[in-house]
Amino acid sequence: MGKLFAKIICSVLIAYAGYVAVDYFVSGKGAIGIAFTSYFWGRLFARDFINLFSWIKYHAKKSAVFQWHGSYYNFDGQQIRFFLIENTIWIPLRDVRKLLEPEFSERELRLLGDAYGVIPEQKINGVTEEGLLQLLKSRTESRHTSYKMVRFKKWLLSNALPNVKRLPQSAINNA
Repeated sequence: MGKLFAKIICSVLIAYAGYVAVDYFVSGKGAIGIAFTSYFWGRLFARDFINLFSWIKYHAKKSAVFQWHGSYYNFDGQQIRFFLIENTIWIPLRDVRKLLEPEFSERELRLLGDAYGVIPEQKINGVTEEGLLQLLKSRTESRHTSYKMVRFKKWLLSNALPNVKRLPQSAINNA
């Protein structure tokens, strides 16, 4: 912290010296001297700027991921939240939208009926396990099936859903 304070004092002195020097030679144009000294600011504070942006990035990532802590699974780098409410698994629509190819339409969602809606105890739209499997059925049982969708369905049925169903009630934190 002392080094940063010393750098700030040094940069202010350099900027003031640049202002005075240019104003001495060309009266009224001292601000140009401050612009010339900005090169030294960049050199002097380069590491501090990098550390500041790294700190901002770290805290932004932490705040974005914190709400997911303990209630998500990961498929191909995409986080998927699962909510187990009254023995029904709900998946937020936002997470499903990132994964499904091709993207689903509003018509498909309406056809899901009760398997689509606002997740109980939450304020986000989602689909149930059955609704997601119904959406996946049209994407995995046609001639134009993508390999990613087949892998996703296999991962969902073999890893994610059984693990969510197996969680003890004390481990579930949906708040």
